[in-house]
Parts: sequence; structure tokens; C-alpha cells
Amino acid sequence: MRADAKASQALVAIAKAIEARFSKGDWLMLGLITDSQDVITGHRRLLRSLEWGDEDYSGSVQVLPSILGAARERVVAGRAAECLPNLRVVEEHIGLGAWLRDNDSALHKALYAGQGTAVLDELDEAAERFGIPDIDMHAARIRRGLHDDPAQAIGSAKELLETTLKAVLGLHGSGPETRLDVPRLVKLANVKLGLDASGVANDEPGAAHRRKVLGSLAQIVNGTAELRNAGFGTGHGLSRGPVLDVATARLVVSAAVAVSTFYAEAYAALEPPSPIDPDLPF
Repeated sequence: MRADAKASQALVAIAKAIEARFSKGDWLMLGLITDSQDVITGHRRLLRSLEWGDEDYSGSVQVLPSILGAARERVVAGRAAECLPNLRVVEEHIGLGAWLRDNDSALHKALYAGQGTAVLDELDEAAERFGIPDIDMHAARIRRGLHDDPAQAIGSAKELLETTLKAVLGLHGSGPETRLDVPRLVKLANVKLGLDASGVANDEPGAAHRRKVLGSLAQIVNGTAELRNAGFGTGHGLSRGPVLDVATARLVVSAAVAVSTFYAEAYAALEPPSPIDPDLPF
């Protein structure tokens, strides 16, 4: 969310998203992650109105300022980032940016416009087709870090690339087979998707140029990982680590997001495998 986004607009947006989607379990989970269970369970009407479909349910969402940690007298006039201490965790938990993009374009523009959202929106769309919910999580972190925390954005960009490559290769969970370094992951993913530069034959049209373009994919992926590992991105708990200027950080992150989107779209474009014939003798 933009650093100058108004708290009042953020509250309206969160209320709309919650009213449209939340169940009792969702409310209780929100209470756990914001340490505000007592606010939710102690409200006289909130959960009861939800379960019974009462007309006053919308009014019951007035508990949101307390859940977001707001000092009520500052909510209307202040900035969301300053007035709502729990904003980031709630925003990420409910996928606010993606929901607003699909359901309330005006509020989405008011809260997210000018934050480099175009390329991230494309990533969100590719992730939806690809079926990787984790990509949305990384995109949300990158969206926040682009302006406020370049190191966080670079760390999340490296995780985004790694998540996408593992999904392309069908490496899910945390088993030993998933513990491949980034150069190995990008090499295997490129081979699987027919994007390996060394696989371009000399007699193919534009062979040399295609090799350069395809080779740049690996360079961006490996370069992002190397920057993060060198301490320019979060993830290693360094004390007094190096700091990358904001302009370079945005360049690195934007390139990583574009490459991740490309891999997601390339994978989504593959024809699905034919179903196995149940009558075959296995």
C-alpha cells in the first residue's frame, strides 16, 4: 500500500474485503495474527450477526480500527501506515491489493496507484493461472518494499524467483529433493520449458541473438540471488550489511518480477499432459 494512503480509505477497503469473504474461522484467525482475539470474541454482535446473516453485520465491522491497532481519534485524518500498526500483516493476510484490483478499482487506485503495481498486477494474474498462491505472498511483500524497504524487496524477489522455478519443476514442500541452489533450479527450469540457451541450434533463425536473450534469464535470476546472498537483501540476519540505492534496488526487483511472470506464463502455456488411461496394465 502507498506510504501516503489514508487510514480512512484503508479501513473502508479492508471492511469491504472482509464483509465479502470472511467466515467465523477467518475472523478468529485474524484475531490470532493480530493478537486481538478478545476484541473479536468480546464484541456483542459481530460473530452472531455473521452467523445469522443479520442486517447489522456491516456495522459490526467497526471493530477493525481496534484490530488494526488504531488510536481511534487519529484514524480519519492520518496516514494508514502511521495510524494502523497492524496494517501490513492484515493487508497481506487478506490479500487486499488483489481483491481490490478485482472488485473495487477506485479504491485500488487510491491505495496502490503509483507503487509500481502494473508489473506486479501482471504477476498476480500469471500466478492465478499458474495456481501458485505463494507468489501472491511474495508479490505483496515486494509491493510494500519497493518504496519503504529495498532490502526486503530484494529478499522477496529472490524468494519469488525460487518459488516460481520450483513450481515449474514440480518441487513442492521442503523435502531433500527441493534443496537445489538457484543456478541449478534455473538451468533445470529452462531445459524443461525449452528456454535453455545451449539448446538453440546454430542453423535456427537468429540463433546468436536468441542465445543472448535466453541467457539473460539465468543472469537475472542468478544476479538477484547473489545480491541477496551478498547482504543487499533480507534473509541472512546480517549486522550492518551493505545498502543498495533505491533506484538500483527497484531495477533489480522489477527485472526479477518480469522474469518470474515470464516463467509463470511460459509454464501455463504448456499443454497439460494427457490423462492416464485407467485400463492400462500397471
